Amino acid sequence: MGSWGAGTALAPGGAQPAALRWFTGSDWRPALRVVVAPTVVLLLAALLAAVPGSYGGEFPAPFGTRYGGSLAAALAALGAPFEGLLAMGSGRSSWSLDYTLRVLPMTVTLLWALALWAGLRSGLRRRQARTGGQAGRAFAFGEAARTGLVAAAVTLVLGLLCGTRWQPAERGRGSYDEDRYEGLFGGPAFDLDAGWVQALGWTFLLAGLIALAVYGTDALRWAAWRNAGVRGWAVAGLTAGRVIASAVALASVTAFVIVAVQGEGGATLASLAFLPNLGLLLLGFGSGATFEAGRQGYLEQGEGDGYTPGRFQYSFFDLKDLPGDWRWTALLALATAALLGWTAFRRRLDVADRIRLAVVHSAALSLLFLLAGASMSVEGTNEGRATVLGRGEHSSVGLVFGSALAASLLWAAAGALALPPLLAALGARRPAAGPGGPASAAPVVPAQGGHDDDGPDAGAPAAVVPAPGDLLDSHGADSLGAGARGQDPHDGVRPAGGGRATAEDSSVWRKQDPADS
Repeated sequence: MGSWGAGTALAPGGAQPAALRWFTGSDWRPALRVVVAPTVVLLLAALLAAVPGSYGGEFPAPFGTRYGGSLAAALAALGAPFEGLLAMGSGRSSWSLDYTLRVLPMTVTLLWALALWAGLRSGLRRRQARTGGQAGRAFAFGEAARTGLVAAAVTLVLGLLCGTRWQPAERGRGSYDEDRYEGLFGGPAFDLDAGWVQALGWTFLLAGLIALAVYGTDALRWAAWRNAGVRGWAVAGLTAGRVIASAVALASVTAFVIVAVQGEGGATLASLAFLPNLGLLLLGFGSGATFEAGRQGYLEQGEGDGYTPGRFQYSFFDLKDLPGDWRWTALLALATAALLGWTAFRRRLDVADRIRLAVVHSAALSLLFLLAGASMSVEGTNEGRATVLGRGEHSSVGLVFGSALAASLLWAAAGALALPPLLAALGARRPAAGPGGPASAAPVVPAQGGHDDDGPDAGAPAAVVPAPGDLLDSHGADSLGAGARGQDPHDGVRPAGGGRATAEDSSVWRKQDPADS
């Protein structure tokens, strides 16, 4: 071999950077599969919006033009602002109107998230059936990152494809009116697009969080079994999520009935894309939050600037010129608080857990109140022979965040903290406790191997809980002992799998009294 020697064999991939190994050595097929259904949701939403041949405007647009604009509007469900430009004239006389609309069509966002969640759940079941193990933290974070990146890449492609430019009144077309457009201005031109750059980050964040929630369920169960604090916050999050989902669904149905009774057919159809928004506004208004419609405008001239602010505020306590029937929306807030209190009572949550529940519920609901609003910025320019006039306006509609947060805190405290003791004092009966025994009765079973990227699990027998349903079914003392709590939650031991039915047992997050276990 001479001076070169025999050489040393490198480990596979050892010469590659860690980031490159993560990209090239990982299986991206699950992430590619799960984003198909959410993409179809966006495409179908754009198709439904583009099907009508005319929206009552002066210029009927061809289908391709309508679909490009509708796809740009559909990306608003992922946080992209909808941008439009209307221009007329050129040369010595021109006029333009540039507007940006920021609104989240929550119906489309919800369908997108549900489609992604269903795909992730299906993929996780297939993987568990193939490997027979449970997902660890490293695997969960890796899949969440891959899912977020693939979803953001799809948003990038849709953002590049969406949008349209349309000039319906060009010379030579039937819609061109010589008498109308040969004067001071030429025919109109429309530009529609989406601010898809902003949607990339929101898509990555939303898809990654949903994937982490699905793939990290096993790791969360394991951490909750070991740590009472994690268990309490997990119970609070899941309980608050179910209560908020039920409350928003009820409020959305109420909003649709109101729009259908008072609105026209076109407004009723358009409201379908914003039903959760309308429901949240109704729920917030009934809770006591202030509804505000504000406008700020300016006018730029050669001699000076003008400014014209305007603001309208309505609340449950100050309806102004609104009819008193709007106070019936308080029933939505009462129903939400009652459901929150009954759920806390039924799950036998103690005072600390009810405080966690109130905090999580008020914070999550306040965030949804903030996202339910809309804003639009408009800038217009009029260029003549000697002057250039500019004007702009910013309008917003929604709930005042401070009042929404205060109202959410008050109603959450009333429901989660005050109502359960009242129900107990009145002698209300709790439902029977769910299945599952105390965690201390866990038998000794062999540890299972999970599809965790941290390495193979230990094969020695270890004492683990027999089923996920036992992880949180106790208010009693810590059965693991002081030493076990300090161990890493993924030290090579996994709870034994109990099949699909056991893994999906909803009682895993239910809190019970020791006497009920």
